Amino acid sequence: MSEGKALVYCEREFLTANGKTAHGLVRHTTRYDVVAVVDSTAPSGDAGEVLDGKRRGIPLFARLDEAFRETKPEIFIVGAVSEGGYLPEGYDKAIAWALSHGLDIVSGLHHFISEDQRFTSLAAKNGCKIVDVRKLFRDYKRFYTGEISKVGSTRIAVLGTDSAIGKRTTCVMLVQELRRRGRKADMIFTGQTGWMQGWPHGIVMDAMINDFVSGGIEGAILDSWKDEKPDYMIINGQGSLVHPFFPGGFEIMAAGQIHGFILQDAPGRPHLDGFPGYPMPDPARVVKIAKLLSQCPLVGIGINHENLPPEEAKKAKARLRKRFKVPVEDPVSDGVRRLADAIEALRKGA
Repeated sequence: MSEGKALVYCEREFLTANGKTAHGLVRHTTRYDVVAVVDSTAPSGDAGEVLDGKRRGIPLFARLDEAFRETKPEIFIVGAVSEGGYLPEGYDKAIAWALSHGLDIVSGLHHFISEDQRFTSLAAKNGCKIVDVRKLFRDYKRFYTGEISKVGSTRIAVLGTDSAIGKRTTCVMLVQELRRRGRKADMIFTGQTGWMQGWPHGIVMDAMINDFVSGGIEGAILDSWKDEKPDYMIINGQGSLVHPFFPGGFEIMAAGQIHGFILQDAPGRPHLDGFPGYPMPDPARVVKIAKLLSQCPLVGIGINHENLPPEEAKKAKARLRKRFKVPVEDPVSDGVRRLADAIEALRKGA
């Protein structure tokens, strides 16, 4: 059930990888009814159409006051991320405006809005609630127990050659596709946008004390099994196994006791997210590391088509298929049928 009508503020970032929270909420959320996206640098029109060519009935606005007047939201969501999780420049003014107009605030940044005096006084004055998603998991403490051995779900991790590359989108689409086939499937979220999308089982890994990350992942899987007994659990990867600023993935594979993994790659991306001096890794290197760490097979590859015209994307997929001998799809353009087929085949062959 929706918690209310939400405006997603993504100034300067909707057309960049830093707009990934907004992108996730435009594509899917059950927690909020997203009624508007605000970014003065994006073209006007439907946010879904601008994002990936799929109309979703969510208008893009250039101005906050216009979006407020036209859509009457109750919640203001910070839709951009930043390196280090700081509040992007100018977003403080937008948050203050939203609070002064009675909107609740939701943020997934490391900068806690609810601990900033500029905002807490405005929130108190106008009866507004502030939710810092990472703060919800800051003191989450659950140790790894090994009880995951009793869980009968097939668990697939979606890992990436880089951060902000489409791992969560692939996870969401896989769960939706498996459910369309009548299979019981759940996504285990590991980042703040997954929580905002309304998935019931997961953690926010980078908000937690390291000692409790493995226990948190296992705990989310145990809770999912107890609540839903899904045939499949798709675990959202974080960062990349080889990104120096955004490392992530080992705990997901180890604590999640996965049965296989899908690699998300961006063949047209020239360098690691946020680091122009660091070239993208050869996907074979990441696959080799993941296989050694998990002792599990590569099930398929999802590609992000950024910087690739359609014909080049087609060639990139063909090269990856020939090289790795697994299904390769661009989830946003192609869907995930072949990837889901491969996951089902893995379960049948287990």
